[in-house]
Amino acid sequence: MEGLQDKVIIVAGSASGIGAATARKLAKYGAKLVLADIKEEEAATVAASIVEAGGIASSIRFDILDESTIAGLVAYTLDLHGRIDGLHNNVADVALTVRDTNLIDIELDVWERTLRVNLTGLFLTMRYVVPEMLKQGGGSIVNTSSAAAFSGEAEIPAYASSKAGLLALTRHVASAYGRRGIRCNAVAPGAIATEGAVAAILNMGGKVEERYQHMRENVTRSHRDGKSEDIAMMVALLLSDGGSWINGQCYGVDGGWLLR
Repeated sequence: MEGLQDKVIIVAGSASGIGAATARKLAKYGAKLVLADIKEEEAATVAASIVEAGGIASSIRFDILDESTIAGLVAYTLDLHGRIDGLHNNVADVALTVRDTNLIDIELDVWERTLRVNLTGLFLTMRYVVPEMLKQGGGSIVNTSSAAAFSGEAEIPAYASSKAGLLALTRHVASAYGRRGIRCNAVAPGAIATEGAVAAILNMGGKVEERYQHMRENVTRSHRDGKSEDIAMMVALLLSDGGSWINGQCYGVDGGWLLR
């Protein structure tokens, strides 16, 4: 893909699923990666696999609920590579969706933690990265939202609200800093069978195959299930020079679930 060679990109939330797939895709196209996750060992394993395949990657532990570790992630990347060309903001607490019921019944701590992780945490990550991008004349950010931001489901109000709020924040960054060289876009995945999504379905007492069969037969307009690699390819495009005329947008990568 055009324009990823030697770009320094942080993948925040990279231990598994979409983040790990994105890291491997970016490495394939020559990016230099810093992988960050609260699951330190898993992120280190992903980084090691990239290095073994001939890519450039390192890893660091960070906690989206601990602002000091976000600052540490940015400092580590600058110390190692001297710049930050891209950020894939991919952190979310999917496990909480088992308790993310409805407006009347949801516990306040579930609402507040969901927004703290999925929205405020990503706000802080961008807040630390954007000034560095401004110093160097630009960069690209891709936030992971969700089809839930648009679908109007009867459950998961906190998760959906956090992902919708992230879209507003994405457009703010594009509007505020686009003329200074920063692009900020989002992807909205549909039903992807990541480790976190599968665990959430099981915790809610659901059956994984039945869930994805229902999506295939009644929701998406595609002949197959979605894969993390499908999202990774769109993220790679948006982070690359090939996506340099794209700013403030949200792309649904959902097999034709939501036709917008």
